[in-house]
Amino acid sequence: MLKISANTDNTIWVNASRNKTLSNPTYLMSLEHKVSGDRKYFIPQNITSFSGRTTYQEDPRVDLFKFGVYDSGENLTGGTRYWVKEKPPALVYLEQPLYFPGKLQGTDKIYIDQTFVIPNILGLFRIYLDTKNPYEVFTGGTFFADSVDLTALLTFGTNGNPTIPPTNPYQVDYPIPYASLPLATANGGFTATTFTYNLQTNSGRTFSDTVYLASMEEIGIIKPWEYFGDGFQDNFRRPNYPRAYVGTTNISLENYGWYYYRIYEQTSQTNLNPLLTTGVVDEGTLYLYPPPPDEVNYTGYSNNDIIIYE
Repeated sequence: MLKISANTDNTIWVNASRNKTLSNPTYLMSLEHKVSGDRKYFIPQNITSFSGRTTYQEDPRVDLFKFGVYDSGENLTGGTRYWVKEKPPALVYLEQPLYFPGKLQGTDKIYIDQTFVIPNILGLFRIYLDTKNPYEVFTGGTFFADSVDLTALLTFGTNGNPTIPPTNPYQVDYPIPYASLPLATANGGFTATTFTYNLQTNSGRTFSDTVYLASMEEIGIIKPWEYFGDGFQDNFRRPNYPRAYVGTTNISLENYGWYYYRIYEQTSQTNLNPLLTTGVVDEGTLYLYPPPPDEVNYTGYSNNDIIIYE
């Protein structure tokens, strides 16, 4: 039996890997209330690979799933993990001698690059701003990895050496700014999975966020660049490494009490239909506890020898 609580994040131990048939499945979980029959399908965050061992020290088949139970902010696929090969668009334009019209300006979005440098020792974390403003650069800010302050390691620079003025009407005519720092075993960043940044630019703008990514340690083990047919040296210190998105799953449940749970394996990373999965790999019962009641203080007074509370 599993136990979870409302209005909080929950971590559960399940046996999905014990019965899986796929080599690298995404797990779909369902909860069905025993009385009302209400059902909820969602993809929990699989934190097994970067949260250490469970009490079953010698049994790698035990999985750790994490999800929140809240009244609002429902996100049924936030736990999906997948690798993406991504580069800031304007940086791509800088590296291409010819490209299509209409791509002179950047997207004005943040792009994050994790570069694997030395196995078990060092990685490089860069935050690119695909700015629309020529000559906008990062000038300062803060950075935390798993709540450890690494701000002192931040450096700022630009990528790309465009011709100024442009040699053709479609060439990007300004470099792309970035903030960079090493994620090393020595500073604790090599195993970090939660990154919080707050960066300012010389244009008076601030960019801040908390992102959940694979650690440099896991990147070195998985070697995701091989998924895309790339060689390690081909990607050395370049912003085309794939990255893993590790989000947070939040579900909203109307009823407390007993549920049936089932866990399905599938190849899809976003599917919420159990009919499209390979099958059930674990099932059982689960109990959802209500949130603890708010503390109430009572004040008593005497009226004709009768104690009244309000």
